[in-house]
Amino acid sequence: MKNRLFTLAFAAVAMSLATLLPTVATGQVTQQTPGAPRASQQHVIGELTAMDQAAGQITVKTDTGSSVNVTVNERTLYRRLPPGQTSLSNAESITSADVKVGDRVLVPGGPALIDGSAGPARQVIVMAREAVAARREQQRDDWRTRGTNGRVTAIDAAKKELTIEARTREGAQTLTVAANGNARIRRYAPGSLRPDDAVAGAFTDIRVGDQVRVLGNRVDLRVTAEEIISGTIARLLGTVERVDETRGELVVKDSQSGKSMVIALLPATSIRRVPADFAETMGRGEQRRGGGENLTPAQREAQREERAARRRERESQGATGTQGQSPRGPQRPGGRSPQQMFEAFPVITVAELKKGDAVMVMGTGTNDAARVMAATLITGDAELLQRLQRRGAGRPENMSPGLPSGVMGGGTGENPERPTPPQ
Repeated sequence: MKNRLFTLAFAAVAMSLATLLPTVATGQVTQQTPGAPRASQQHVIGELTAMDQAAGQITVKTDTGSSVNVTVNERTLYRRLPPGQTSLSNAESITSADVKVGDRVLVPGGPALIDGSAGPARQVIVMAREAVAARREQQRDDWRTRGTNGRVTAIDAAKKELTIEARTREGAQTLTVAANGNARIRRYAPGSLRPDDAVAGAFTDIRVGDQVRVLGNRVDLRVTAEEIISGTIARLLGTVERVDETRGELVVKDSQSGKSMVIALLPATSIRRVPADFAETMGRGEQRRGGGENLTPAQREAQREERAARRRERESQGATGTQGQSPRGPQRPGGRSPQQMFEAFPVITVAELKKGDAVMVMGTGTNDAARVMAATLITGDAELLQRLQRRGAGRPENMSPGLPSGVMGGGTGENPERPTPPQ
């Protein structure tokens, strides 16, 4: 749901249109009756996937995943709204020639518009694809520079303040987070660790032990929050005891606590298998980083000399290196980032899991302490999964920005220099 933030902006526009529909989209929406769904909830919101002006039709892939055709004609009005704006007073009039495939669109009208009984759309509101992309990049930069990740250790409900243990470049720090202003507060959605999927919440929803992401200005050890995303993050490494394919559930024995946990697999749960040859690739990476514990003194000396040679080469070539590489060189063999490597793991189904399989699970907790809504489940060699967990558990600095949360066991505490922002 990478477009959730822009859906919310469009939704605000749509709600404002509810009072305008009799004049903006005459005949497309019937009069509201008590208890009936709001007209603003019935508009078409999504990505433009096709435009056929000759046939008088546009195709929109909605945010629910369906594809709908909407009739347009020469009288259809097109208006462009900057991303983040929620009032049509900031929209500019454009023509159909200014609209492109990939743009975000809002078409007022609801079901009567989709089935054609209302005739051509009277209005199409557009957010340009390039502007949306620029807005997302701006948000990413904002979270990179002003984002803080941590774990809630205390809550002062009267002052609306949190005490969190945060990991920073200086190490673990105890920070105070003030949420007594107009801070936007959200909770991780069940079975999802994506900030984009987070749902509206309240300060009273936050619990001691929750993982939090905070966006706001920091002065010394105090952060004035503009946005807080919180949730109970569950992670475990264990062995499958039972597979219930019909219910989409596993029972996994946690190797650390020895308790049996019910793992609920949702439609969006990412289930992957670590390839057998990944251990060799991982081992080579550890040796390059100096993490090989079994290196001989000669191998360590050769490693140091190789690093020094690469550093001298970078310095002689300038800050950008050759062929546009970053000064640090490629992230992994073949230029693949950690996220790309994990995404390359084969996707499997629950039917391919069996009793005795080693699994690493990351997801959200529930009111039932013995139940986890899985966001990510990885299966493979037990020793390899343990190595992956050791590399990340308790050491968020080893997490790659953008890597699906918890793949390495680090939860929401990604690299403190580059927290993963909402998309």
